[in-house]
Amino acid sequence: MILFFDTETTGFFNDRQPVDHPSQPHLVQLAASLCEDDGPEVMSISLIVNNAVPIPVQASNVHKITTEIAAARGIDLAMAVDVFGHLYRLADTVVAHNIKFDKGIMEAAIARRHGAIRTLNKPLFCTMEAASPILNLPPTERMLAAGFDKPKPPKLEECIRHFFDESLEGAHDALIDVAACRRVYFHLKTLEGAA
Repeated sequence: MILFFDTETTGFFNDRQPVDHPSQPHLVQLAASLCEDDGPEVMSISLIVNNAVPIPVQASNVHKITTEIAAARGIDLAMAVDVFGHLYRLADTVVAHNIKFDKGIMEAAIARRHGAIRTLNKPLFCTMEAASPILNLPPTERMLAAGFDKPKPPKLEECIRHFFDESLEGAHDALIDVAACRRVYFHLKTLEGAA
C-alpha cells in the first residue's frame, strides 16, 4: 500500500538542526491518504493539531490555521502522531511532494511525542523530485546566485497545471495537497509505463 501525506506547520524545517531540536517547527495540520498500489483509497485523515504554541502570522497566512483555530479545533499531538503511525505501519511506500520537508516535520513531531528520534525509513517517493526534469522549469535568480543551474523544483500547483491543465484550488490545505499529490504520483507512474 502507498501512504500519501502532507503537513502544514508553524514554519520551515531546518535540516541543519537535528529533528528533535526545540527550534524545529510544530505540526499544525496533518493529512494522509492510504491507497492500494493501483490507486483506490483505503482511508484518509485530515487533522488540525493543537501544540499549545503560537502559530506565526506568516504561517497562518499560508494555511489559514491560526493559533485560535488550533486551540479550538485541534487534537493533541500525541493522537495525531499515533494515527499517522498506524497508517505508516500499513504502508509499503510513503509519498509526498517535497518529501524531505514533510518527513522532517513528521520526525520532529514523533520526537516530541516519544522523546526520541524515530526515522521514517520505509521507501520514499517525492513527486516534486520526480516531476522536476519533466516540467524542466528555469532556475530562479536566487538558485542561479547560489550556483544552482538546474530546473526549479516545481510546486504542486505547477504540476497540476502542467499535467492536467487545471489550477489547484485551496492549495496549502493539507488534504487538498494530498489529493493533488496522489494525482501527480499516479500520472507520473503512467508516464513511466509509457517510456
